[in-house]
Amino acid sequence: MNRISFSETQRFRTWWAWGAVLLMNILFLYAIIQQIILGKPFGNKPAPDYILIVVELFLFVLFLLLISIKLKTRIADEGIYYRFYPFHRRERFIGWNVLSDAYMREYNSFHEYGGWGIRTGSLQTGNAINTSASSKTGLQLRFTDGRLLLVGTSRPEEVAAIIKEITAAGKLSRNG
Repeated sequence: MNRISFSETQRFRTWWAWGAVLLMNILFLYAIIQQIILGKPFGNKPAPDYILIVVELFLFVLFLLLISIKLKTRIADEGIYYRFYPFHRRERFIGWNVLSDAYMREYNSFHEYGGWGIRTGSLQTGNAINTSASSKTGLQLRFTDGRLLLVGTSRPEEVAAIIKEITAAGKLSRNG
């Protein structure tokens, strides 16, 4: 009985991070064109050509990483599946039987976890997986051993309704 109740894919959509990486890419591409292709030193103390190339390659890889980041979450009858691509090679699974509670809550990515991604918080907040500054609500999971994990969502109303069904059906362990 693997009925999927909910499926969501979130991408990294933080405009200022995209803007900063794009701006740096443009600047270093301009420097490479000026210094390597046109032969004009870039700046008063120009960096060696290989430094410009290495930095641009790093920025390009960072840009590709930002494009590829996504959090895929599925809620099914047997539990929650999630994968934070490209950092998780495989989908992770959390069965309802290892959870004592699951509920929606508002959170602040920076104050509670120090940013986005796979984050470690305090003992009170636990760990988090989130991708967006625009999503301020997440699914808080409390494991039977006391650990916490917050999974960000951009569709909190739908997740809340499904968690209400799961709780009413008695699928959470409640042994915590």
